[in-house]
Amino acid sequence: MRKTFLDPFSTGATTYEQIGDGRNDNKKCLRALCCRRFYIVAITILFSQALFACTISNVPENMDSSLVSHEDPIFDKRFDELSFKDIDLEKLWKEKIYPYSREGIVIHQYTFANIADAAKDGVVNIYTRRIEEKKAQFGISPNDILPIRIPILSNIFDIIPFKVPIPYRSEGFSLGSGFIINEHGYILTNAHVIHNATDIKVVLAKSRREYPAKIIGSDRMTDTALLKIEPDHFLTALPLGSSDDLKIGEIVLAIGNPLGLQHSVTSGIISAKGRIAPELNDQLVGFLQTDSAINPGSSGGPLLNLYGAVVGINTAVISQAQSIGFAIPIDTVKEVMSMLVLNETERGWLGITAVPLTLEKAAEMLYPDEWGILVVEVEKGSPAEKAGIKPDDIIVELDKRSLKSFLLFRRKLLGMAPGYTMHLTIYRNGAKIEVSSTLGRKKQ
Repeated sequence: MRKTFLDPFSTGATTYEQIGDGRNDNKKCLRALCCRRFYIVAITILFSQALFACTISNVPENMDSSLVSHEDPIFDKRFDELSFKDIDLEKLWKEKIYPYSREGIVIHQYTFANIADAAKDGVVNIYTRRIEEKKAQFGISPNDILPIRIPILSNIFDIIPFKVPIPYRSEGFSLGSGFIINEHGYILTNAHVIHNATDIKVVLAKSRREYPAKIIGSDRMTDTALLKIEPDHFLTALPLGSSDDLKIGEIVLAIGNPLGLQHSVTSGIISAKGRIAPELNDQLVGFLQTDSAINPGSSGGPLLNLYGAVVGINTAVISQAQSIGFAIPIDTVKEVMSMLVLNETERGWLGITAVPLTLEKAAEMLYPDEWGILVVEVEKGSPAEKAGIKPDDIIVELDKRSLKSFLLFRRKLLGMAPGYTMHLTIYRNGAKIEVSSTLGRKKQ
């Protein structure tokens, strides 16, 4: 019997005395005073260097480091006993129904205002208390003690590692955004917003009420997280649209809490699709690029189209650039939603190296179409080898869906866990064949 996971009812100063009389005595006194002050300053410097040798330097947060155990109360464990076959996501979120196949919208002075007004109650502030891993530089460098730099010698001292980095943990705070996808309190945000959190507070826009939140699941690879609060009333949920349907140049709105400024709305366009964002997770490809302003604090907020549907999760901005922001496509989020629900984010292993098919290669292999995924290499002992997949095979369908984009292939694989059986349609030697492969676990 199939179960549905969605259950809204579950649960000091120094004094100097004058010495002697007369001008000579005053000179002696002055010299003594200066000497005392010099030695006091020197001793103070040495003492302070010894006492305060630990100078703290911030290090970038390591998203691969888990400092909070899954057994911590911050995690919601209501679905821990379920498996992928037990859950049904049909009622978790609401899909946006587009009229007339997304025909153009007439824009007037209140168009953006109406969209923002309809969506504002579905956007939330997220405050977290979390564990941070930093490094303290312990030790004394001679350059810290010497009053001046000595040529050559000081340069050598700079090279010798007198200070040793010692890792330590401290408590930090973070601010982000999120949006409600279900009236019973399910909220989407970025994984980095709640990473290593020990306490999460969600503030609703309409009532400004604060609710404690727990983590249902978090996926660092796609930088997505699903939270749950227990409200005492039905919430305003935002419908999800399709990022695949977006066109380059299409108008979008971003809503969030940049720098703590609550519910800021910015507008822009889709500048590009399928981006590999610099300085961001290189394992996830296919970011939406937008010139809609995205600043610290906006992370986790929704990117909306003019129909009011969520088409992406705002995630980052490149600080060295102007008007270049990135969002996670909502269709990517949908692919990994079951993993978020179960907090099982290990990816299945197929064991192939593949690239987009080029026109030259297609002509060489007498392949009649211009799209597909070309298998370059098959790992020995992999599920792909066991299924009979070979180099120079062209994958044209995955689970009966045409693969006209390499990004689509990558995205589909993101949502497949070990044990998932995929069905592939492959072009080989002038004919199409059907192949099934059960994904395994990558050997370390």
